[in-house]
Amino acid sequence: MSVNDSHNKAMDFAERAFVARLQGRREQAHSFFVQALEYELEAITQLEVEGRVEPTYSVLHRSAGTLALDCNQPKKADEIVKKALNQNPPQEIAEELHELQHQIYLVLSPLLSHSCLRDEDIRNNSNSSTSVRTLKEAA
Repeated sequence: MSVNDSHNKAMDFAERAFVARLQGRREQAHSFFVQALEYELEAITQLEVEGRVEPTYSVLHRSAGTLALDCNQPKKADEIVKKALNQNPPQEIAEELHELQHQIYLVLSPLLSHSCLRDEDIRNNSNSSTSVRTLKEAA
């Protein structure tokens, strides 16, 4: 399956998930989001095999990170976003990835009080001083 095929399938499942969510079918929405994430990660893997191309590489990571959040997998979302940021994405997409990272940290911040995510882990793995500062303030 090509990168485009996998990405298109991911977007089809994401659309189904949004419709199901709007209709109050939460379990089905979650299932569709999980399938969408799997296809988006498959697209990323395929692109890595073919050779990383920007901005496609970063855009797919932004999409996968968002889908991981929709799947209620904020740690997975964080891993995906950090991976993209470590590859020096184009400035505009980097800004979008940093915004997504901020959203992820807002979800993860309650975990700080439970020692699931330590402050130094965030500092060592983040390219966004704004996100770290915001996360510290939220703690």
